[in-house]
Amino acid sequence: MKSMRYISVLILSSLLFGSSFAQQDPQFSQFMNNRLMINPGYAGSSGFLCGNLSGRQQWAGFTGSPRTFAFCADMAILKETNIPSGVGLTVIADKLGFESSVYAKLAYAYRMALGSGNLGIGIEIGALNKGFSGDFRPSEGGKNSSSQDQFIPFNGVSKTGLDFGFGIHYHIPNKFYVGFSAAHLNAPKFDISEKNNGLNYLSARHYYLMAGYEWALPNNPELVIRPNILMKTSFASTQTDVNVNVLYNNSLWGGVSMRIFGNDAVVPMIGYQGQEGKTSYRIGYSYDVTLSRLRTQSNGSHEIVLGFCYDITPKPKITKYRNVRFL
Repeated sequence: MKSMRYISVLILSSLLFGSSFAQQDPQFSQFMNNRLMINPGYAGSSGFLCGNLSGRQQWAGFTGSPRTFAFCADMAILKETNIPSGVGLTVIADKLGFESSVYAKLAYAYRMALGSGNLGIGIEIGALNKGFSGDFRPSEGGKNSSSQDQFIPFNGVSKTGLDFGFGIHYHIPNKFYVGFSAAHLNAPKFDISEKNNGLNYLSARHYYLMAGYEWALPNNPELVIRPNILMKTSFASTQTDVNVNVLYNNSLWGGVSMRIFGNDAVVPMIGYQGQEGKTSYRIGYSYDVTLSRLRTQSNGSHEIVLGFCYDITPKPKITKYRNVRFL
């Protein structure tokens, strides 16, 4: 099948060229709704217990096209001490053809007041698992061929290694945010050979710069314009997502993103957010309209994000004081 052949070429390129292969990490169009996935310095920034569940089907219509699921949760801790902090958990499962990746990371961020906002300096440590199912069936050099390709793991392989990251995130609530982060700082390397042929998979370091702003219209404060930008690079390639969305009455929002430096996609999106008691929630949907040459084979990409936050601030204890002089 033609689409499967394109996917196979993409995966084999990543195997053969390792760190020189463009972007290895999965991408999400609604990055502004799940910043912990990109930056560990974000952990605990809201002051609440928050969770996000994301699902993405990229390049629908391809056999073996990328499918990604992610869960992130974070909360503020140690509010009553002199060490204000935040912790977070990120789990990502990504499937691309016969290649699979699982990321599981714990984040810690030290938080401090800075000006009218809050600065988080975070680190993350976790495990990265790379697996190859052995389902690839080349037209030449196959498993049962007399000239079998020694570099293809026909029997499947799965390897796990440590993974480290770092991030700085600054935000002024309901006004502005900016962050810089680096993933795979140790550039984990996986030996995926079956016959000691030296075939390795190298996870390249990735760097992210993100920022966003909220501007309520002076004559109509129910409308809030929210531009966002995400730049990401492995120094082999660079990609930039530019987004503008509008929030109405603090509930319904919609907008559009453009993925440039490659002219890859334009992404309309829509969502809703609300609050019930101490719990706030949101849902967002986006659709990537493919603009590159892949549009002849792809039906675009679907993505949905579900999120919630719960106010874990304890109720203040009410104490009474009596004095016999004023009974």
